[in-house]
Amino acid sequence: MATSLFDRDGLKDFVAAGEGAPPPVFVGRKKAIEDIEAAARRAWKPGAASHGEPKATRILYGAPGAGKSSILAELESWSLEASARVPRVLAVSSERLVSDLPSVFTAMSAAGAMKSDEWFKWAGGMRREWTRRAGRVLERLFAVGFAGFSLGLARSGAEPQDNLFALASATPASKWIAPVIVAVDEAQNLPAGKSTPTTLFLQLIHNASSELPLTLVLTGLGDTRHLAQEIGLTRALNLHEVGCLAAAEVEDLVRGFCKRFGIQAYGCEDQLADFAADGEGWPRHLHCAMQALGEEALATDGDLNSIGWSRAAKRAAESRLRFYRAQQSEEMKACERLVAAVMRDLRDGTSWSDIVGLIEEHADDEPGYRLPESTTSEMFRRRLVRQGALHEGADGRFRSPIPSFRSFLFEEGKQGRMN
Repeated sequence: MATSLFDRDGLKDFVAAGEGAPPPVFVGRKKAIEDIEAAARRAWKPGAASHGEPKATRILYGAPGAGKSSILAELESWSLEASARVPRVLAVSSERLVSDLPSVFTAMSAAGAMKSDEWFKWAGGMRREWTRRAGRVLERLFAVGFAGFSLGLARSGAEPQDNLFALASATPASKWIAPVIVAVDEAQNLPAGKSTPTTLFLQLIHNASSELPLTLVLTGLGDTRHLAQEIGLTRALNLHEVGCLAAAEVEDLVRGFCKRFGIQAYGCEDQLADFAADGEGWPRHLHCAMQALGEEALATDGDLNSIGWSRAAKRAAESRLRFYRAQQSEEMKACERLVAAVMRDLRDGTSWSDIVGLIEEHADDEPGYRLPESTTSEMFRRRLVRQGALHEGADGRFRSPIPSFRSFLFEEGKQGRMN
């Protein structure tokens, strides 16, 4: 019989949402979130002639499935529950930033200048209607024609540096109620070059040129910090490497998951710990493991003492395998024996040049070892980073961030000759 605390509907929704569901419990990452919040607060200077803090960009970087997007979701959720003058978070995909920059300007102004109740309502459920609603929202707020300014940007195609200064003129910092964190997800997909509309916009926030209380946060894969430098975001970048959760954080996650949905775990703590351990602390694996566990718990009204642990473990393992196959790009499949040889010989703490050397050492003209056409060893190293097989740590040294992914890649390619 289900207990009165068992949230069947909530757990059912979480399981049905699949891998893209937001985490029901957020653990860890405290240092990164506190640092981002502190940077945004320093950019907020009521009474001063200008706001903003130059060179305060934060970068969250890590392999696929490390939970970078979850950090942004947590920041967003936190900002919606906060009181006035606490930093507000405007999360935007790199795709929207490139394809619809005028709507981002509108949203930035709304985030900074809206009264708290208006902001909570708008950000809580209406951001998907940025372009359609922006004119009416801002016209109601400012009654000075800013809506016309915003819509004019879309028609004129004005340069973004002019847009941001025009935004500061139409809605100066004195009218802003709170500082704003502009958080760009999947930043590794931003266009290259220092003079594109998107990168010029990011440079102005990074340099605090508009004198608005803005702080920039980029989240992306392992090469995001190098991309940031290539597009002109130089000096004083504060980096946060996002990777595995610590053992204590995994325990907090599992405990919080059970509490969130009213699941009865008393008497099966050891089984629960062993089940979670298979995720290796990797956030994406743990998320899918909790969904597999949740599916079993639905059949027993939330009592883990009666579930099929082997079935849950099998589903969790299948989700890991699907993830690894999705991460194995066509380029990696074409030279899977080369990848296996590199994974075999990789040592934690390997330098950039040594990774390139490993690739060059094992590449040849035999099937499975041949680099894709027009691909250099350095280009292939970048591909391995993008796909999560390699990760460059804050110390500039390389390792394989997910041990079971490394094993998967080795097993996929070991049938051939291994020099």
